Amino acid sequence: APPLPSAMTLLLYQTDSYLREFSASVAAIDPEQSRLALDQTAFFPGGGGQPHDLGRIEGAGAVWTVVKVQKEGDSVWHWLQGGAMPSLAASVRGFIDWERRYWLMRTHTALHILCGVVWRDYGAQVTGGNMDLGGSSTDGPARGSTDGTGLGRVTGILVVEDVDHEDHAGLELLQEILARAADTHTAGIAPFADAR
Repeated sequence: APPLPSAMTLLLYQTDSYLREFSASVAAIDPEQSRLALDQTAFFPGGGGQPHDLGRIEGAGAVWTVVKVQKEGDSVWHWLQGGAMPSLAASVRGFIDWERRYWLMRTHTALHILCGVVWRDYGAQVTGGNMDLGGSSTDGPARGSTDGTGLGRVTGILVVEDVDHEDHAGLELLQEILARAADTHTAGIAPFADAR
């Protein structure tokens, strides 16, 4: 097969991670893989242990489901399901699956907090990780260790003060991640209702 045309995609997700929808033009098409590249996109292509976005693209009265997003060189490719591909240079609108994106953003933040706690309390560096809906993992030299770092028995307490909003999902997510990180003991992690 001949090489696909190179299309430089403007990465909207780098300047506004809260962007839920956007307009774009089709810059390249790969009908063999049912994918296209846009001149700009808010779809995060994954990387650094974070999964790619999902959502939909609409144009010319058609709707395609975005099932995979991946960056290749300067292009961000969107794998589509839902019928014939749009034409080259067609105007389209992209819509991020916001509920999923926001959940992953909060998970990402919670993992950074957890990594900070592991470094502060155990002197262990987290060297990698992966996350998805319903779970995450971190990698480091002391994972499950018995080398005196104490990571084999993580204990802690979550103190919540001055919570002035009704959406406690982020705090509950952090508690869940902390509980899953503990190999053998989570008694020191108070349930959200008990931590207020």
